[in-house]
Amino acid sequence: MTSEEELRRDLSQRVLLHRRRFLALLAGTGGAVVLGACSSDDPAPKPKPEATTTTTGAGPTSTTSTTLADLAEAPSAKGIESDPFLLGVASGDPLPDSVILWTRLTTDLADPTGFGGIGDTDHAVLWEVSTDEDFTDIVKHGTEPAAAEFGHSVHADAHGLEADTWYWYRFRIGDHTSPVGKTRTTPKDDASVDELTFAFASCQLRTAGHWTAYPQVVADEPDLILFLGDYIYEYPGGTGELAIPLKAEPVTVADYRVLYAAYQRDANLQAAHAIAPWVITWDDHEVENNYAAGTAEKAEDQAGFEARRVAAYQAFWESHPIRIDPPAEDGSLEVYRWFRYGTLAEFFVLDGRQYRSDQVCGDQVGTNAKDCPDLANPEHTMLGPEQEQWLAKGLKAADATWTVLAQQTVVKSLVLGDVILNVDQWDGYPAARSRLLDSIYQAGLQNVVVLTGDIHAGGAADLRMPNATTEGEIVAHELVAPGISSPGFGDIAKGLDLAAFGLAYANFEDNGYVRCTVTRDTWTTEFVIVDSIATETSPASVDATVEIKAGTPGITRI
Repeated sequence: MTSEEELRRDLSQRVLLHRRRFLALLAGTGGAVVLGACSSDDPAPKPKPEATTTTTGAGPTSTTSTTLADLAEAPSAKGIESDPFLLGVASGDPLPDSVILWTRLTTDLADPTGFGGIGDTDHAVLWEVSTDEDFTDIVKHGTEPAAAEFGHSVHADAHGLEADTWYWYRFRIGDHTSPVGKTRTTPKDDASVDELTFAFASCQLRTAGHWTAYPQVVADEPDLILFLGDYIYEYPGGTGELAIPLKAEPVTVADYRVLYAAYQRDANLQAAHAIAPWVITWDDHEVENNYAAGTAEKAEDQAGFEARRVAAYQAFWESHPIRIDPPAEDGSLEVYRWFRYGTLAEFFVLDGRQYRSDQVCGDQVGTNAKDCPDLANPEHTMLGPEQEQWLAKGLKAADATWTVLAQQTVVKSLVLGDVILNVDQWDGYPAARSRLLDSIYQAGLQNVVVLTGDIHAGGAADLRMPNATTEGEIVAHELVAPGISSPGFGDIAKGLDLAAFGLAYANFEDNGYVRCTVTRDTWTTEFVIVDSIATETSPASVDATVEIKAGTPGITRI
């Protein structure tokens, strides 16, 4: 088997595993549900047992209708007196025959115990997938644990589905039925695809304002939504609907669960989760600002930071429809992963936080390169050696029309003279950035697009060898999402010579998201901004449109 074939087998066959077993969930669930375990010695992840999934009709291609009368009763909701689906539903990490379905049972959004008002009793839910919104044609269903150990979160791998197909899904427990979500499988790996539409976003500080961009995302009805980090912020505060019911920054799993609930209770966010599958990665605020691997932002916070990071990682896994194992014994999560959209595009979803070297020179904004000899350290890494090698190997095997890196921080050089604006970005890791760009160059790829969040600003720029400045051969193109609600830097940007950066587009003031339409010939990007986040609703408009032609390096503003 070739290295390319090994890569594709390894990447495309990752399935959700639960490391811990549930010997008995509840009386009334039809018996104990036991999940496969995977030790560190296992050569590859094992699929979840088929016994918990029911396929209706004659197989994946069957169109036999199934009514509720044909299905097993929903698991018991003993001890759950009110609606447990206050956080809505979501789907994510789609494959040609599978998608992850998510919910988290919660009846009390501010429960300080972290059990969402349900207590420490394990539960289970029935999930259903239908070809129609009214659920007259249920093609898949199964029972999935909602264990107290994982905050009563549910991660159901709905597999055996048709490729490139829209479905509707929901959950049931006792007499309670969740809202209905809409999701879509990806095309088969070798399928010729004419078009992909997707949105990407980042940075949604809850206390800063309302998420008025999401109604427009819902109206777009994209095939896919990518979120590139800072889904939550660790800060308490806020008022009214924007309030975070914590007195201090979170440090325990229970704290982070309350924080996620304060974010995910939002109706606009729930609607966006329910309209299409999401692919999510993290950045710093999922733990705390500007942390790097096991290093806290501030030295005085280092004591106890590792326990805090482990807690935050578990809460992240619990809170998203993500196709990765739950936290390992050391608390780590393998967030970086790969997926494909037929022959049109393949996506490498990166983790720029868990493995990075600590920021150089005190992590100061406006660092002078002359005063920072550590910048020249060739060992400094953004992705870590293992992830770097994984990505380089994947890029060499890439054969779709478009190759996409979905990641966190700005790659483009934003240096004025000797002053580095932000060493938390790739500018603070110049050797690692050169290795990244060289990996793209060595792979001989023509149509590489880097998707970025973090900076609370919209932007577009070409990435040039060897260090992403305004000189050199173009090897990739970077698109940066404005913050959903996190404040921009308009006042600072007014004093900068943006032309010196060689940007095709920049907006440091407005909030919004990015809308992309991808075909075999053209990648069209629209930067969508909202008028206001101070009000519950706001108009949205396209601030700028840029275009990349397949086979022709360079971003053009149109």
